[in-house]
Amino acid sequence: MRILVTGGSGLLGSDLVAELRSRGHEVLAPGHRQLDVTSGYHLEQLRKDQFQRLDWIINCAAYTAVDKAESERMAAMKLNAVAPGALGAVAQVIGARLITISTDFVFDGEAQTPYTESSPTHPIGVYGQSKQMGEVNALRENLGAIVVRTSWLYGANGHCFPKTMIRAFEAGKSLRVVSDQVGKPTCTVDLARVLVDIAELKPNPGIYHAAGPEPMSWHDFARFTLETYTTTHALNQEIDLTPVATSEYPTPAKRPAYSVLSTTKIEGLGIAPMRPVSESLIEFCARIGRITS
Repeated sequence: MRILVTGGSGLLGSDLVAELRSRGHEVLAPGHRQLDVTSGYHLEQLRKDQFQRLDWIINCAAYTAVDKAESERMAAMKLNAVAPGALGAVAQVIGARLITISTDFVFDGEAQTPYTESSPTHPIGVYGQSKQMGEVNALRENLGAIVVRTSWLYGANGHCFPKTMIRAFEAGKSLRVVSDQVGKPTCTVDLARVLVDIAELKPNPGIYHAAGPEPMSWHDFARFTLETYTTTHALNQEIDLTPVATSEYPTPAKRPAYSVLSTTKIEGLGIAPMRPVSESLIEFCARIGRITS
């Protein structure tokens, strides 16, 4: 297939491009200067002729600064809410389908059982609001659109929570990590595999959840990360990691306390579950090497 990936050099996009190419697909991954998904001019060029004969557009471009979004609402909305709809409209015109990435933050976190694709959305921050609007716009503008909600992404090619924990650990800091927010960490390598599976299967349009298999707290995730990192690199330093309540670690944006995504629907397509965190972290720690600054 011939597939255009937006945000192809980012945390998820870089692993997605690699996975697509490893399976023999023709991949177009223009840089931001070539294709800015918030630019009317660039989108018009896309619609006219620049990337014709596409099977899919997979949109990995996103505004992901959850706290900054509270003060940069327009920037978040432009990239997360408007762009998916605009890309969907272009894809519709040129005969392509759209896959766009969304988030567990479209939910308010008040549930006690995993969220399904049909669970009511109720984002509690600007970031979640922008992503929820992007879902609606994408599905409205492209009849074949697929929204893939995921959570707690981490990978070797960008900023992510495990890297933050490792840098702090290497700097000798005492770590205080929230233990009362629960979600599913998701490795970008695994999500990339699932996204390509979806593109190849060409399932019905709609919303699908794709996330790691294990619910855990940020504190649990930090502990898994640092234990794996110290083992991988044969380090003997003690891990100083203290669980704290969300109330002890205030942030500009509220986070859902429980944002576990059910993946039953996507597994029903025959798509294999992702690897356990303990397994994917081994690969992650090997890929990033030793972080000393």
